[in-house]
Amino acid sequence: MNTILFPTGPCVVALVVVAMSYDLHARRIPNWLVATALIAALPIEIVANGLPIGPMWWLTGALTGGLLFVPGYLIRMLGAGDVKLMAAVGALLGPRGALEAVMAATVAGGVIAFVALLQKRRLRRGVASAMSILITMSADDTPQRERARPAVESAVGSLPYGIAIAIGSVIAIAVNA
Repeated sequence: MNTILFPTGPCVVALVVVAMSYDLHARRIPNWLVATALIAALPIEIVANGLPIGPMWWLTGALTGGLLFVPGYLIRMLGAGDVKLMAAVGALLGPRGALEAVMAATVAGGVIAFVALLQKRRLRRGVASAMSILITMSADDTPQRERARPAVESAVGSLPYGIAIAIGSVIAIAVNA
């Protein structure tokens, strides 16, 4: 088990709660919040893991969290703020915690999207749009990929993914507590 030391858990929870509230109200995650978290994560990692290991965990955690969300950003399903927030969470949790948070956030995001489709009574259109995205992602034709995202947005609408990141991060902390 990968235990998360004391200052890290509360810092991650504070970060994702503030980010989630911004995402709910403004549909944006501010850069100052993510930058502050990234800067604060380095000394936390150094204190938690020591000097040679701490900075490496900080960097690999940030890269793990951020890079795993880049494909979603590239197909325009996630915003840049979501990717940067996940990188900051990864910097705080380290590479293994980042991986766990990404997996839990992905599941939470799927559940949120499914519930949104059920509430709007658009489940059939949402499933058709998801299948369309899977098919067009394999195509090498960029215009087809550009048409895929509006199809999903018309079915689900824009979802504040900061909620899913917050849920996934809290789950990753709870699993490692």
